[in-house]
Amino acid sequence: MNKEAYEEINAWAQKKTAILKHNPIQYVIKAMLASFFIGFAVMLSFKLAEPFYDTGSPAVPLMLGAFFGIALVLIIYGGAELFTGNTMYFTMSTISGKTTWKDALAVLAACYVGNLLGAVSFSLFISGAGIYNDPANSQYLMDVVAHKMHYPVSELFFKAILCNWIVCLAVWIPMQMKGDMAKIVTMLLFVMTFVVAGFEHSVANMVLFSLALAVPHPETISAASALYNLLPVTAGNIIGGSVFVGMVYMYLAKPIEKKEAAAKEHISLKLLQASKSRR
Repeated sequence: MNKEAYEEINAWAQKKTAILKHNPIQYVIKAMLASFFIGFAVMLSFKLAEPFYDTGSPAVPLMLGAFFGIALVLIIYGGAELFTGNTMYFTMSTISGKTTWKDALAVLAACYVGNLLGAVSFSLFISGAGIYNDPANSQYLMDVVAHKMHYPVSELFFKAILCNWIVCLAVWIPMQMKGDMAKIVTMLLFVMTFVVAGFEHSVANMVLFSLALAVPHPETISAASALYNLLPVTAGNIIGGSVFVGMVYMYLAKPIEKKEAAAKEHISLKLLQASKSRR
């Protein structure tokens, strides 16, 4: 594993902490941007998938997931703040001792609030634009949202763990690659995996639910049902990012560090012995 990736994680976590401490409004705006970027990807993906849904095509999940990864690309390259990715960042940086758990909780809370504000704001823009005023244009969107709001809690929880496991890998793996094109393609493929599989992403759900609630929608969709989904999904996302990526890769990094330290010590002893023999 690339040691530079760990250093990059720590540097970004420290930067995020500093922004929140010195300019919290700026940080919240960055978090709101993440939801706007996800919103753009949602609009593109559902517009592409809707005709296939109307004809009963089996290609619907593929069309939905093919370009949804654009959201993550925009977030990474556009300097936005995403709650789910930060669960990995701050687990790694805090275990490394570069940030504290207090820092982690503060950033995650601010990011979550900012993501939610961004989701609601984006939905108001879409409502004002009248894009979904005609229910015929939002049948697939409403179908997806209605199902998400009524899955069993246990299913939502485990789907959320799997989701953020993949999303955080979509951030972590490209850090060890060279070249922007390779990184972007990797992100797109990872994100497509969670979308096609039907996993649950808390911030994407915020955007979807806000959109559905802001335009004409069926009775099966409600704010209470949105909360029913978001609570277990948020908990699952935290575990997926912090435990299955953050903690796992920090644990895997330890033997590497020990071996490197042992190797350096061995080389130092050899150099010392060589210098003594010359004397």
